[in-house]
Amino acid sequence: MTDSPQASLFSPRERRILLWLCVGAICWRWLLAIRAPLPGVDASLDLWVARRLATGDFAALGAVWWRPWWALCVAPFVACGAPAFVAGQVVACVFGGLVIWPLAAAAERLRQGAGIPCAVVALAAAVPAQGAAMASALPLACFGVALAALCWVQGRWLRCGLLTALVLGLSREQLLPGSSPPLGGALAAWTGLRGAWSLAGAFAVLSVLPPRPRRIVGLWIATAMVLAATLATGTATEALAQWSPLVACLAGVGLARWPKRLAELALSGIIVVDFLGAWQAIESREAVVERLLGAHLATRAGMAQGVVCDLPRITFCAGGRPRPLATGDALLQAASAPEVQFVVLSRTLASATTTSALSSRFVRYQVPAHLRDLVADHRLAIFVRRE
Repeated sequence: MTDSPQASLFSPRERRILLWLCVGAICWRWLLAIRAPLPGVDASLDLWVARRLATGDFAALGAVWWRPWWALCVAPFVACGAPAFVAGQVVACVFGGLVIWPLAAAAERLRQGAGIPCAVVALAAAVPAQGAAMASALPLACFGVALAALCWVQGRWLRCGLLTALVLGLSREQLLPGSSPPLGGALAAWTGLRGAWSLAGAFAVLSVLPPRPRRIVGLWIATAMVLAATLATGTATEALAQWSPLVACLAGVGLARWPKRLAELALSGIIVVDFLGAWQAIESREAVVERLLGAHLATRAGMAQGVVCDLPRITFCAGGRPRPLATGDALLQAASAPEVQFVVLSRTLASATTTSALSSRFVRYQVPAHLRDLVADHRLAIFVRRE
């Protein structure tokens, strides 16, 4: 298709459909957010920065200097009194819905009739929906990819390059233990690919069939480069998921080739599979122990730096900065600070060596009755500084 004004791409009926798909995407992500007990591990640092920005501590941006955008988006709502986790969920759900419009416009410019199928695929995308529920920066990255795809199709190369650079900044891993596991081996790589792109990846292959628009080649090259780089470096599944708008755009172009009824049947299959995958991927309610325990220790410690833990979300819920404490030595060094009142060890670091090293300065802490079962189920060891 030629680069006509965006308003002429869709009929009034199609624009209404896209509007309702945007609303539906936001509502679906919020439904998942209601079930999410905790923010994502990678999101905890951004939410902590947003919390500090809301109090005027702009020096906290140094913790995420290479990609401050997500914290800056969430901070105004935290400053208005919203909890950081809830504010992050709301903003993420909105970005998850906004992805649909530029992505549908890009697909429609590539092939007439591809915009609505592309929007449906983007609405159903499982991993971005899960990321919105856990208040991560993934929906913002997907929105940037969608805008970059539209700029590419429109021939606005400079804007496309700038947006791509911003997305690459958002994709840099946070060095926090417990984040998404890296891909390793052929089976694990296939599992990560299937989880990130789901059925959309299969239908995207149809877009290579002739006749094909010239600019779709750039989207295919970008998708192939992302896939090759991810599999070569062993990056986590979310690195694939943040580029899923490209796959959704290609899938929309591929499905536009099919008869209408057959394409609707395929889209129904995508919705069922992705909705079910996103629903099942939300953490169980038992994980709420990290939030409850962190909030309890915060009231006892009396300061944000008073709790040290190798689980970043407990530190975040206690008001402290989540830090990479993946080894016993790193945790012991952090616990040596005089302001530390509590140390929490996960089952990973609760070894005899670590506990014995703590015994000279800390003793076991008896948690309240309402937390004992949850703490025991998660095999957490909690220590308090000796009087």
